[in-house]
Amino acid sequence: MDKVYVVGHLTPDTDTIVAAMSLAAFLNARDRTDRYVAVMTGKQNSETDYIFKRFDLDFPEIMTDATNKKLFLVDHNESSQMIKGATSENIIGFVDHHKLKFENSVPVEIITKPWGSSCTLIFDMFKKELLDIPRELKPAILSAILSDTVITKSPTTTPVDVMVIEELSQELSIDYKELGMEMFKAKAKISDKTALQIIKNDFKDFDFSGKKIGIGQMETADLTEIESRTAELVSEMKKLKENEGYHSLVLMLTDIMQEGSKLLIVSDDENKVADIFKTSLSNNLSEFIPGMMSRKKQVAPVLSENI
Repeated sequence: MDKVYVVGHLTPDTDTIVAAMSLAAFLNARDRTDRYVAVMTGKQNSETDYIFKRFDLDFPEIMTDATNKKLFLVDHNESSQMIKGATSENIIGFVDHHKLKFENSVPVEIITKPWGSSCTLIFDMFKKELLDIPRELKPAILSAILSDTVITKSPTTTPVDVMVIEELSQELSIDYKELGMEMFKAKAKISDKTALQIIKNDFKDFDFSGKKIGIGQMETADLTEIESRTAELVSEMKKLKENEGYHSLVLMLTDIMQEGSKLLIVSDDENKVADIFKTSLSNNLSEFIPGMMSRKKQVAPVLSENI
């Protein structure tokens, strides 16, 4: 029987890697097979690296081309975020918590919920099928939900996410707030990162009305250090825009303690993009926008509607 590769989006983050591993385990258990194999599309970021080292987990293999391979997608469904070689003919299903932008010519298995993390969905799938979650995956699932919900501070957080966080943290005897802060410290450490690594640390491409838009997010407990590198980041963003044909690049600089963001914007029309968010720019950097924590809920939809 052909292998089916369970794969998350390009520029993988914690949720997309852990969700691929967890979904492969779920599908193998449910279907009583071993045909589902988790893979990731590139190197992990510093937060994910910290989590896997802390809990002694092995990363899936990296796959960069899925031509002629069967795929089960997780944590995405837009073509701009898919692995090279993904087509309507080789995708057999997906599990996602984002808006739908998917077309296919044949029926596929689709599981979506408007929850804060893909891993919350997969936890729920295990429970509903009365299947045991592999013990080694539980701390990773907890970490992934904490990452995507910004330790429950993101507006994408739902009561279901909070319930799963509390259940897993109690079972594992882990202080989830302490774990979450350690994760974000690892993610926010930028002294050894290049400007491109900062931009791509948590980054997704979108196609809005034929325009290529890139949105990244860097979360930190203090914006001071990253703001000191604004000129360097803008220079790298301008190179990316020119070399890869972007209409706009937006980097969210998110302060998880103050619960808000500044936007670093490089665009064909930077002031128009700033106006969309009712802010102004100084050297491509916006004012602080209180309450802005989520790319999925507060940035991508606004750009989609107004670009």
